Amino acid sequence: MSGKWIKSPSANAPATEVARQTLAMRVAKIDEMLPLAAHHYQEDIEHVHQLRTSCRRAAAAIELFRPLMSGKPKTLRKLLRRIRQAAGPARDTDVLLTRFEEHAPSDPNLDYVIARLHLQRENAQEALVQAAEKSQAGKLNKALQSTLENLGQGDSEAHQLSFVQFGRGALQAASQDVFQLTGVSQPTIAQLHQLRIAGKRLRYSIELFHGAFAPEMRTDVYPMVEKLQDRLGRLNDHATAQAMFQRWLADLPPGERAAYLARLIVAEYDAALEIRHEFLEWWTAQQVAALESHLSALLHPTG
Repeated sequence: MSGKWIKSPSANAPATEVARQTLAMRVAKIDEMLPLAAHHYQEDIEHVHQLRTSCRRAAAAIELFRPLMSGKPKTLRKLLRRIRQAAGPARDTDVLLTRFEEHAPSDPNLDYVIARLHLQRENAQEALVQAAEKSQAGKLNKALQSTLENLGQGDSEAHQLSFVQFGRGALQAASQDVFQLTGVSQPTIAQLHQLRIAGKRLRYSIELFHGAFAPEMRTDVYPMVEKLQDRLGRLNDHATAQAMFQRWLADLPPGERAAYLARLIVAEYDAALEIRHEFLEWWTAQQVAALESHLSALLHPTG
């Protein structure tokens, strides 16, 4: 197995067997990306992005397969959280730097913003290097092996489930949160943020369990969920920038620079509102019904 997609031996394979393969694969990807993100990020900023995404996928797999474990994988979850929390600010700053460095011509206030972002990026990288040092030297693999030893232990009925049985329950649970805003005509940005998280959970679940269902789970449903997450991800980028600039503004005395930041805050807020409007024009009752119908037909085939 390679990449984000998990391929099960068969739909009837024991869920614990696939869980072992999945967790090992997810942690191996983090092991691969961690030194690249910590020490070679200037060669390719996507190293940090891939590291954070890999941590999210691994954390999602742990939560999804948690019913198959006899104990809580505290050490592995702690290591993943530490890496993800270090990679997060670094990636968020990379996104902003990419956007603001495209602006021209140069302006003293814009130069200040970019310089401060670069300083923030350097500090974030130091935190990422420290997280890498604390998580390397075999710690990740040791935590993984401890987690794998907990799989299939105990008397839980979940241990008896096949991959398709376990996957059906996991996908049903993940999809319920995606449809929670059905009927809400004007969801807030905060509510859409929760929808983005729910969409991410469903997306990662499909990556794990698609092999137990018809190919349409990957070819039809997954792209719909991906579009959902991508659209809301753009909204979140502007909301993140707005919050960051508000923190900066709180520390500045009144003046031209503070006024510039205040204008940036308004611009980020307006951009988020525009994306929200575009999203709601796309996320119609028909779009929701189509996704719900596709999922239901795949999870409960009648043929």
